[in-house]
Amino acid sequence: MPRMRPPQRQVVCPTVRGEPRRFPAAELRWRPACYGVAVEDGRVLLGRSLFTGRWELPGGGVEPWESLAEGLEREFEEESGLRPRVLEAVHFAEGYVSFFGHPFHSLRYYFLVALPAAGPLRPQEGELTELAWLDPGDASLEIGADDREAIRRALLRLGAEPPRS
Repeated sequence: MPRMRPPQRQVVCPTVRGEPRRFPAAELRWRPACYGVAVEDGRVLLGRSLFTGRWELPGGGVEPWESLAEGLEREFEEESGLRPRVLEAVHFAEGYVSFFGHPFHSLRYYFLVALPAAGPLRPQEGELTELAWLDPGDASLEIGADDREAIRRALLRLGAEPPRS
């Protein structure tokens, strides 16, 4: 079967700061990523991104040789200092993004995770400015829509009251 060629069109890929950039479709690359929703006493573990200033769920890109669970465990531990136990998928989102000048078709998998007994939180240097257990219902927290939806679904799965949007 012949390999498909990308269409001769431009794709808009917002930067991490939300500025639209156009790229030829042929330049796009796949970027699967996994994020963990850890819940403790109604609070969720979130990290403040050095790049955007927003609060985000710990996680990141999965390497081709890793399963989704392996990639999530590695990325979550790199960003927080805590190794999660992956429980179940709660959400999926996709879109386009550009970072460091490269365009990606982003596939984001969200999982409910359990964490070991309390340990010190260590935000990843060069990625996060802080890491904290926060109330997901706090409307003043700047959290992306996909992360908010993953948190809402994880809380529903746990039988907890999800935050009102």
